[in-house]
Amino acid sequence: MLKYGTAIGVAFALLAGPSFAFAQKTTERFIPIGQSPGLSGDYTNIGSIEAVSVQERTVTMSDASGSYSVGIADDTHIWLDKSKIGSTNAVGTVSDLQAGRRIEVKYRDNDPQAAAEWIKVEILE
Repeated sequence: MLKYGTAIGVAFALLAGPSFAFAQKTTERFIPIGQSPGLSGDYTNIGSIEAVSVQERTVTMSDASGSYSVGIADDTHIWLDKSKIGSTNAVGTVSDLQAGRRIEVKYRDNDPQAAAEWIKVEILE
């Protein structure tokens, strides 16, 4: 039998977990590249854009492990990380995906074969 304090702790953990995940999803666009708690480097890839194919809805990026293609779905979020120029991050479009820019990609369901859930693009000008 669970003690009263343990039951409250379990209930709090169950309620707090989903709200933290929801809160991070709603604020993710404001977090600079490489600084997403629990995601950056573990569930995301950070690299540079090599090429973009609007027709194929893909971006080719490279990082220390090589070069690969990332799918862009109609509902993939593209966010502009303007933190290095002291500006507020903004919503971007496929046209902001330009060769040479640094990006961070989070895949749907953490599956690199799936399309990107979101892409952050570093803006330096």
